[in-house]
Amino acid sequence: MGGSREIAIREVVAVVLAADSPAGRVADVLDDLAAHLPPPAQQWGCSLCRTECWPCAGFDAAAQKVIGARLRLAEFVPLDLHPRLWPPPEQSQDVPQPSPPQSTLSPGTWFDEESRH
Repeated sequence: MGGSREIAIREVVAVVLAADSPAGRVADVLDDLAAHLPPPAQQWGCSLCRTECWPCAGFDAAAQKVIGARLRLAEFVPLDLHPRLWPPPEQSQDVPQPSPPQSTLSPGTWFDEESRH
């Protein structure tokens, strides 16, 4: 048998919500959103979708449902990932930026404007 492959994930907490609250109505979606967050040291890859760059299709689907429930997506995304989803409007041309892996998603087209910094 081959060696086991350890999956790195972010720490999570359990929260009790009223089932009829806005967040309570989409609690399963919030679980999906958290499951598709990348590990802290690997912000380019999803913990579940090993073949996709982050934000992956699973995160995209959950994020759209969170936004559809009129919740602020930024409240459910760790702060270290905010620049990946909502990059600053202008970056200096003098400083070379690392090239991220190619992704089929275009985060700027679907994330809620209210979540921008």
